[in-house]
Amino acid sequence: MNTVDLRPAAIRRLTAAWQGGERRPPSLLADTWTRLADAWQARRAAGRPAPAGAALVVSIGNLALGGTGKTPVTAQLARDLAAGGLRGAVLTRGYGSRLEGPCRVCADTPGAGDEARLLAGMLASAGWTVVQARRRARGISWLAAHEPGLDVLLVEDGHQTAGVGRHLDILIVAAAADTSGPTLRPLAGRVAPFGPWRESAVGAARAAVWLVEAGETLPAGPAGTTVAAFRREYRFEGGAPAGRSVALLSGIARPEVFEAAAAQLLVAEPALVIRCRDHEPYGDRLLARIDGLLRSAAIDAVVTTAKDRVKLAARWDGRPGLRVLEMQVRWTGALALPDLVRERLDAVRRGGAAD
Repeated sequence: MNTVDLRPAAIRRLTAAWQGGERRPPSLLADTWTRLADAWQARRAAGRPAPAGAALVVSIGNLALGGTGKTPVTAQLARDLAAGGLRGAVLTRGYGSRLEGPCRVCADTPGAGDEARLLAGMLASAGWTVVQARRRARGISWLAAHEPGLDVLLVEDGHQTAGVGRHLDILIVAAAADTSGPTLRPLAGRVAPFGPWRESAVGAARAAVWLVEAGETLPAGPAGTTVAAFRREYRFEGGAPAGRSVALLSGIARPEVFEAAAAQLLVAEPALVIRCRDHEPYGDRLLARIDGLLRSAAIDAVVTTAKDRVKLAARWDGRPGLRVLEMQVRWTGALALPDLVRERLDAVRRGGAAD
């Protein structure tokens, strides 16, 4: 299997350094930078009360720089809440987009962020609105004016968001959790650029719910913290690729997870793996280079992610068949995340105190 990494050299070097982080000696500079970043993030995210008399505001975030499944978790939570009769919306920053917003996003909105467009497509049948706003506080005000009467507002990637009060913070610690002991300990390390983290594990204390990737049996969280769980399940949208020579193509934060899942479902080992930077826009020059790689390897079919398909689908004519490896979320454990959100909604409506 030939792996071609088209990410910029700086990203490749940082990724290699982060992956070998456990073998590096202690660093006063890295540790000091991490403590400063922790203090800054805590100051930015703390303090504002949740808005009264409005939708239940729920933040879904993580400590890592990406790859923990925020988008599919957000989409599945929204679909389950909608199936229970709740009206809601998802608010996202629109990373990589030049649109400042606030604006309503559809699956084909020009210039909108890839995750915003992906969420809009996933939630269209549920009747939930997706709004992109670089400043999330403005997005909440826009929704209050244009979508009154919502039950729930999910703030995607909101754990480090400043200026937005919320009723509930959910932290995904899926790929970085120690479940070996009786009490769950979220694991994190040095903050970027010294490691793949936005803040260290101390930032987990701001969340009332920790969402971990695990089975039915879970350790308890610390006092005041509820632990819920989910599993990732993968399938090929439209069936497995029919070609004999398959390539994997992705522009995501942690391509190794996608590649391992795809390889496990394919009949034969992929002939080619192409890695692009996270949120890659796939410009003409890069597509021409990808075309050359596909021709050289005589590729019959290409497997990509749902996030990448948003940007590739309209430009893929004349190329090998494109298949999407979908990641689906299944709630596990005794307490399903949608039930916890509904419990908090009921408590707030009864006048209970919000965390």
